[in-house]
Amino acid sequence: MESSIHRHYPIPNLNFRDFWDICSHYQRIHPKYKSILYTVEGFGMNICQDEGDVSKVLQAIADHRNQVRRYIARFYISPHSEPGDYGNAKMVYLPEQTDFMDPGLHFYTESDNKLLLYNFEDFIFNSYTIAEQESAEIEYGLPCEILAAVIDMRGFSAFCEQPSIESPYTCGLMTSFYNMVRHGFKRFPADMVKFLGDGVLAVWQTDSKDRDIAINVCVEGLSQMPIAWRRIVRGPEFSHGAPEGIGSGVSFGLASKVSIDNDYIGRPINIASRLCGICPPSKTYIDKAVPNVGGLGVKQATVRLKSFGDQKVWMIDNMMSSGNVTATFSMNA
Repeated sequence: MESSIHRHYPIPNLNFRDFWDICSHYQRIHPKYKSILYTVEGFGMNICQDEGDVSKVLQAIADHRNQVRRYIARFYISPHSEPGDYGNAKMVYLPEQTDFMDPGLHFYTESDNKLLLYNFEDFIFNSYTIAEQESAEIEYGLPCEILAAVIDMRGFSAFCEQPSIESPYTCGLMTSFYNMVRHGFKRFPADMVKFLGDGVLAVWQTDSKDRDIAINVCVEGLSQMPIAWRRIVRGPEFSHGAPEGIGSGVSFGLASKVSIDNDYIGRPINIASRLCGICPPSKTYIDKAVPNVGGLGVKQATVRLKSFGDQKVWMIDNMMSSGNVTATFSMNA
């Protein structure tokens, strides 16, 4: 069963009567579940399977002492449901680690009311001993090569502080901005696009085969976004006005991918964010670490980044004609 919620409670020494009690409590706070079918797995066999009569389950366990591998409970929305028609909830208890699953109580459901889930977990934490976690859960991430771009609106916070600007209007601005960024990279979509406050982060995970494609699409998309954004915010949907200036920063290099939200962490994202932070409206600063951008209509520039000092970068300027010029900006990120 696919599930969007998985909870693990490392409860030691849980017998079937306790497991039954936990399942019954969950059923009481979720009256839509009309019945529960229990399966008790042994080693190499099922001690009982899809049994709704708890007395029969207890008898089967008594007949196979010391052979229990795990308890399983499936919650059904109808007392006459066939196996597989359960209401998207399941509990599993493992006395010992098995099949790469940690010992303890595992709870799965596709969806659950937040308050009801809290009430269920409150019962668990107040009624049973939870084994202390002995070590931190660490994921060092998967090393990878990325191209990172950060794009944000200039003056967004000050604009939103105006008394006439309500949160629905702000949401309209941000979602339009977010969708514009995604659309700007549609020829070769980024692997991750997410909000960063009043900005957007786009990340491409690249290799030698697609590196140049990602860079070309990124640079071309960013060069068009200031023009596209001004056109959007001057439309009738934004009659209260909007910040028209946007800036962006781009960097490239090694990072790590983590499984939580399929996110990326690494220096290229930090550099892209710092470059975006000092970039004037309608411009893009591109880290010199980004390869093969010299022929993409960019110009040379020198910027000052806090903690890094003067840095050579490429620059896209939509307000000036193309050509190689040298400009120097001294700003603090």
